[in-house]
Amino acid sequence: MTRKLITIGCSVLLLAVASDGATLRLNDGSRIEGELEKIHEGTFYFRTSFAGVIEVPLEQVSGLDSADAVSVRTSSGEVFQGPVRTEGGELEVTSAAGTVRTGLDTVVSGWEAGGRDPIVATREAELAGQLRKWTYMAGVDLSGKDGNSENFASAIVAEAKLEGPSDRLTIYGSYKYKESDGIRSEDEQKGGINYTNFFSEKWGWYVREELERDTFEGIEFRTTTAAGLTHRFIKEERLTLEGNAGLIYRYESYQDTGAESDGSAGLDLGLNLMWQFADWGKLVSSLEYTPSFDDFGRYLLDHESGIDIPLGTSDKWTMRFGVSNQYNSEPSGGREELDTSYFARLILLWD
Repeated sequence: MTRKLITIGCSVLLLAVASDGATLRLNDGSRIEGELEKIHEGTFYFRTSFAGVIEVPLEQVSGLDSADAVSVRTSSGEVFQGPVRTEGGELEVTSAAGTVRTGLDTVVSGWEAGGRDPIVATREAELAGQLRKWTYMAGVDLSGKDGNSENFASAIVAEAKLEGPSDRLTIYGSYKYKESDGIRSEDEQKGGINYTNFFSEKWGWYVREELERDTFEGIEFRTTTAAGLTHRFIKEERLTLEGNAGLIYRYESYQDTGAESDGSAGLDLGLNLMWQFADWGKLVSSLEYTPSFDDFGRYLLDHESGIDIPLGTSDKWTMRFGVSNQYNSEPSGGREELDTSYFARLILLWD
């Protein structure tokens, strides 16, 4: 007798447990067992054990029954919380204040207990997308170089970026140092600021300033000021391509006391590419061409391309393998026109 009572009690308990959750009833008479994840923008998101989360349009739903408490928001803005059942096209919510009935078609939002209102979550996400956000990058290079010299070098780069949906401020700096057989063959310091503002989806304007000192090239001081228009050719999550065209003024003073300081105006043309070609790899490339108005055969051409590979599962550490080229059509002191660097850069990203 005792064993029979225990068996009956266990059966009742199992039935009670099995009755937990929710049932979504459709217009064709079918029923789906599971749990309500949310109701948002006229769609029921229902979690099932056999197909994960499925999406069912509101017009195909005839009823929702849930023994667990859920929250619903009606078109009038009222929010009710508690177990629900549907009868005669009306949703009945049993809350702490009593039972409330509302038309199923008046429900504009719903979420499981302990969750967040999808409408509120969407608004907060949209607001966050309109806010500017600082991100930071620091990197260290080990590289080989041919051109004016053939050896290994080290470099430190850093960048701070403040970016929103319609503008971007970038502050950057770098220091490159190299020795060959104990003799210093490179000592370049560079820093700059670049601001871009988009007045439409594709078009914007930019202004930038850069300072540079390179004792190996004989440059005591070089300043570059540029402004112009920028254009987004492609803007996708995994692929972006931007170009800029403007005017530039460059001033140079030299370490050689016999050389006169020089300033000239010219064009400022550039391209910037980012391509996330795989989950494990991203291509980053930049190209800058600045010819002088006085003589278009006098120009600087800067290029850098690299492939970023994340280290482990962290999104903060990345290894970049790349190449950079700097071509000066009229170098000082009889130096070669082209400098090419190959580097492996360890990058730390944070915000």
